[in-house]
Amino acid sequence: MDFRVLEYFLAVADEGNISHAAELLHVSQPTISRQLMDLEEELGKKLFIRTNKKVLLTNEGILFRETAKDIVRLYAKAKNNYAETDELEGDLTIAAGELESFDLVAVKIKEFHQKHPKVLFHIHSGNAEEICSSIDKGTADIGFIVQSVNTMKYEVCNLHTSESWGILVNRDHRLADKEYVTVKDLQGEQLIIPENTRLRNDIREWIGSEHSIAATYTLFRNAMILTEVSNWVTICTEANKYSDSQLVFVPLHPKRVSSTSLIWRKRAVYNPVMQEFLTYFDIHNMNNN
Repeated sequence: MDFRVLEYFLAVADEGNISHAAELLHVSQPTISRQLMDLEEELGKKLFIRTNKKVLLTNEGILFRETAKDIVRLYAKAKNNYAETDELEGDLTIAAGELESFDLVAVKIKEFHQKHPKVLFHIHSGNAEEICSSIDKGTADIGFIVQSVNTMKYEVCNLHTSESWGILVNRDHRLADKEYVTVKDLQGEQLIIPENTRLRNDIREWIGSEHSIAATYTLFRNAMILTEVSNWVTICTEANKYSDSQLVFVPLHPKRVSSTSLIWRKRAVYNPVMQEFLTYFDIHNMNNN
């Protein structure tokens, strides 16, 4: 499969029109049409439904689009990382949970970029399961997570920081003025909890089966909006920095915390940017402290 065919495929998938994609890529329409038919024949799958005015992705086409995007991203990253240059240059992708202790990582990113201004950082948000998947696929170099997944197959750096758990509620909610909340206080409330499998199971153990779970979330910002609109109770890590004037964070009692870590794939050799960043983070000393 020619790499250019993936670019043709993604352009047509994004534009929904072969003519538009051809103009965008400065390639003739027959060339793209022929290459796409060859691609379908090579894969043994129908990727597009063709109509008079547009082309639509089949279910197989939708799945292949994600694969094609990953391949293109990996190629671009490899090209940048191995470009010949006297100065450190390239990309580093960090997939991170929306956590208050990201401050520590943010400071390191800022300081590192001051030393190496040609390094471009990509920050992706997600829960721990999504972050592990990104690392496995190679679309993220480093993950920043709360310890809520099995990390045995990764290199792990304990950052010696932790996230405290509590609830997020509207300022006029009956629990908003409490110093802390207990499981008993949550009885009768509709709860919004993290989508992460291990966290979801842990929370179910904390609160018991009699509590009502109305929704789950992966991105905290969406959970905030749902909390405001629904007046439900979101169980989350400490969120004082991210909550707005309409929302209040109240810690749980007894106190519950989750430690935070950096994770990355186990390899013998890392690209120069990642190796330098890990060195700058002083991973060895942090693990020994």
